[in-house]
Amino acid sequence: MYHNAGVAGIILAGGKNSRMGAEKALLKIGAKPIIEIISTALKPLTEEIIIVSNRPEQYSTYGDLVVGDIIPGCGPLGGIHAGLLHSSGQAALVTACDTPFVSANLARLLMKHAAGYDLVVPRYRGFLEPLFALYNKSCLNTIEARLKQGRNKITGFYDDLRVRYVEEEELRSAETELDRVFLNVNTPVDLAKAQNIVEVAKK
Repeated sequence: MYHNAGVAGIILAGGKNSRMGAEKALLKIGAKPIIEIISTALKPLTEEIIIVSNRPEQYSTYGDLVVGDIIPGCGPLGGIHAGLLHSSGQAALVTACDTPFVSANLARLLMKHAAGYDLVVPRYRGFLEPLFALYNKSCLNTIEARLKQGRNKITGFYDDLRVRYVEEEELRSAETELDRVFLNVNTPVDLAKAQNIVEVAKK
């Protein structure tokens, strides 16, 4: 089985937060900021936690390293590029900063399929989930070339590389609460939903 040797955890915290009107990663669910919940979940699975943000002073306590975009203004793909470039290992589990219910079982499933691929990405309800996916450093040259061309679509380079798509049936074999895992806290309504999930779990 593929294990966490050489795998970093990359948390992308560089968004504009326009729909929330506040720094999403620092909002609390229960007693802890979302960024802390994610970092705590990733820590046992990875060798280092890298946070990509242009506001490093806000995140220095939540990871091993905080880095900014090397090619700025390119959205999540630019963040993935920066995180991979700074990671000390060969692969990285990439997550968004607004997905508080990271699944260790799902992360292990992605890692298990890493050998021989540049990228391992879930497909849920017919949609790819590129912000809970495993990226190898072998993606870097392709990503960088596209960023320099202004082609920032996060899934746009997949056809150029070896991708292992993990389909819904296989995802469910590792994790039953997929709706929760792929919940993005983008709006106050989403935040209330996440708070409710935590409250129900306490009962």
